[in-house]
Amino acid sequence: MVASSQAPATLAGIEALRAGGNAVDAAIAAHAVMGVVEPHSSGVGGDAFALVWDPRERRVAALNGSGGASLGASCERLRAQGLEVMPERGGLSITVPGAVRAFATLGERYGRRSLGENFAAAIAYAEEGFPVAEIAAAAWSASAPIVARYSGSTIPFGRSVRPGEIVRLPALARTLRAIAEGGADAFYDGEVAAAMVRAVAGAGGTLCREDLRTHRSQWVEPISTTYRGCEIFAPPPNGQGIAALEMLNILEGFDLRALGHNTASYLHLVIEAKRLAHRDLARHLADPDQSDVPAARLLDKEYAAELRARIRPDRVLELPLELPARSGTVYAAAVDADGLCCSLISSVYMNFGSGVVDCDSGVNFQNRGALFSLEPGHPNALAPNKRPYHTIVPWLVLRGEAPWLTMGIVGGEMQPQGAVQILCGLLEFGLGLQEAVECPRIRHGEGAVAMESGITSGVREELAALGHQLAPSFGPFSYGGAQAITVDPASGVRRGASDPRKDGIALGT
Repeated sequence: MVASSQAPATLAGIEALRAGGNAVDAAIAAHAVMGVVEPHSSGVGGDAFALVWDPRERRVAALNGSGGASLGASCERLRAQGLEVMPERGGLSITVPGAVRAFATLGERYGRRSLGENFAAAIAYAEEGFPVAEIAAAAWSASAPIVARYSGSTIPFGRSVRPGEIVRLPALARTLRAIAEGGADAFYDGEVAAAMVRAVAGAGGTLCREDLRTHRSQWVEPISTTYRGCEIFAPPPNGQGIAALEMLNILEGFDLRALGHNTASYLHLVIEAKRLAHRDLARHLADPDQSDVPAARLLDKEYAAELRARIRPDRVLELPLELPARSGTVYAAAVDADGLCCSLISSVYMNFGSGVVDCDSGVNFQNRGALFSLEPGHPNALAPNKRPYHTIVPWLVLRGEAPWLTMGIVGGEMQPQGAVQILCGLLEFGLGLQEAVECPRIRHGEGAVAMESGITSGVREELAALGHQLAPSFGPFSYGGAQAITVDPASGVRRGASDPRKDGIALGT
């Protein structure tokens, strides 16, 4: 089974399985297609993270496919230019694109097909054209002015598109074909790399050939916690998955089931747990290779009990305002006939990332550097080769030491709190998989909580009475989009779910 945010991507994953590939091949094929048909959210100019359950090894492996700041990055130089925070867009926000190396590294260890075979469908869509899906068209069009500002309105990403419009991306197709024929090295070295460096330099960035040539993905030990008889896995920092695990540790001490699903009392606890966990992210989340990230302490159950004791049922906590973390991201879940599970997520961060597009290679560059701090001494302060605070998180959940749930939800700071709401729907309130993915969600950020229309007015009033600041009920882009697959422990039957907030589908074969 495969689930993704775009129907052509899910179909590409299914075809990979039918052609003899496994779950890893299916997930890579799906992501390659999403990078073409949903380019505002992902692509070869972004990063990727993965979790894999291998039934032969009977363990969860994690891959960190995020890129670092350039060798020329300098916190001091930017502050000397009068900047107090990182630029949100433009050349200075660009970090090394890690997705291509991640796909290659993942496939080399676990896949059965070549990178070229897994890129074939994406190349065909880029060369021959694809119809833009409805929700993707709205997000693409809303962000096209960013591309037009930094890269011009004559390129495909710099103009609005309508649902059903056929779009061709010949420059990107050439780059994808080069990767298919020459592997990841064709992207990180040679003509494609030279073109990308020129484009970034022209936008004021400092990415150099050495940054690209030396970039590697990193196999890391996943982090996890237990909740209601399950073990929930995420990649470790520099990713923010640790926040959801901390939230679950806090929430497991409450009788959520007695409070009722999406009641004010329940949502109040979710919000307060999120605020406490994200306070820790702001303090500590950084590249663990260059900063001390106290992951063990943050995941400690006794620490969670200390935080839990601070939560009051009758009023909100006084906590500092969080920094926003937005996102343009895609996710694919894949489970094959042998039980191999792949949870793969990729992103260019905000929609169309930096806004910088290389016309020669067709690559639109991520703006992950926007999440660095320019505060001297901060764990996440900008530095050469350093990976930034990262928002994208794939999830894998074991039940009885066997894989039960492969899931991801996109949406920046929505990802930890959205995952927790889905998991609580499943584990606390007995919702079905599609029901848990579809049911109304809240999103807390920048000091206020927004709620989808399915949250009743009475609940809104109760939350306001507790001291929560209420934000307008934004459109579907604000509440993330989830894709998920469960494996029935008794029968082995796979169930898939695809979020109606996105354009995708879940399919089995």
